[in-house]
Amino acid sequence: MQLFSHDRGGYSSIRNRNVLVYWPHGFGDLVGLGYVLPLLDPSNKLWITRFGDDYLSLMDGSDYISPVFAGGPPAVHSGDGGALNLRHFGLTYDQMNGEKKTVSLPRSVHEVCRRHKISTLLWTSYPETVGRQPFPYHTKARNLARYIAPRSSFPVIESNVPLINGINFNVAPWLAAWVEARLRNVTGFGDRKLCILSRNGYTAINKNWGHCWREDMPPGKQREGEECRDFMRLLLKKDRKWVFLVMEDRLYEDDHTLRSKGLNCFSFADIFGSVQESTIPFGLILKAILNLASLSIGVPVGPFHLSMAKRDLPTVGIWLGHSPTWYDEPKQCALHLVSSEVARKHPEILLDNTETGCLGHRIVIQPTRIITGAQVLSAVETLLQ
Repeated sequence: MQLFSHDRGGYSSIRNRNVLVYWPHGFGDLVGLGYVLPLLDPSNKLWITRFGDDYLSLMDGSDYISPVFAGGPPAVHSGDGGALNLRHFGLTYDQMNGEKKTVSLPRSVHEVCRRHKISTLLWTSYPETVGRQPFPYHTKARNLARYIAPRSSFPVIESNVPLINGINFNVAPWLAAWVEARLRNVTGFGDRKLCILSRNGYTAINKNWGHCWREDMPPGKQREGEECRDFMRLLLKKDRKWVFLVMEDRLYEDDHTLRSKGLNCFSFADIFGSVQESTIPFGLILKAILNLASLSIGVPVGPFHLSMAKRDLPTVGIWLGHSPTWYDEPKQCALHLVSSEVARKHPEILLDNTETGCLGHRIVIQPTRIITGAQVLSAVETLLQ
């Protein structure tokens, strides 16, 4: 195969090729790729693969790229191929120089490449921005696009208009019915409205809602995640018909969970089982859930990023360690609450972000280091009024 990376070998000049995209990155980054796909050269036909179908399934039904499931362990859960002795197809990033090399593919992927005469591989090592790129290349997706999209797409990237995500949110009818049935049976959804909560992630604990600065909460309210519980209490006082699905991927206990019958709050694992034990890819289940949701609230993790990509889903972002500038494209039905600590650390980013017209997110900088339940309720009321 001829091997390219995002920044080596001139992939943006490739035309009329069948291309396999290898994507060894996280769920949120794969959502970001959805903004890039519509900008790529339409003469190239794209397939995408990785080890683990739970993330890859986000691209099911895409008009721009076809997922190729690797099969075998880990069939559903993300990994690097080590279980098949095929770690990253036997490649390292330094080998991506546009030259032809021999790669080690799983049989299922090899068969797809043989059938479709795929002879080009793009290894998309995601170029992190961490707030250091000027507009309009400020987000990870836009920064990637300028490396791999043809020059003809640059007017779109630089037009000061938000990019549209190419992820297809349609799911198979059986899956939609399966997800809805479980939500109805366990949570009472149907008579209740569904709010998705993405309180915590895996890459950095300082972004988790209700983790840092416990001392800023009143005595007796310093429990992990208490701000989120306060929000649920306040919203239920306004309307008892809300039910909350917290994206906990396994059953946690005590301070480590938000699960509460009194708060109509259920964990993802309550209803769909542990992600590590599921035989249905997480990405498919999450798309079906978001099609049913009336509201999504979260920190920058996969379910939140996918919520931002869904143009008609009201979404509240909570920013305690990062800036929204680096991540998703803005949309009208989204509002972002930025802590005073983020504003203090990144004043130039937030200034740029609020002065860039259509590319600026709707941001409310809070006077506190924490984001309280009352502050989130105010944002929700703004969005849903």
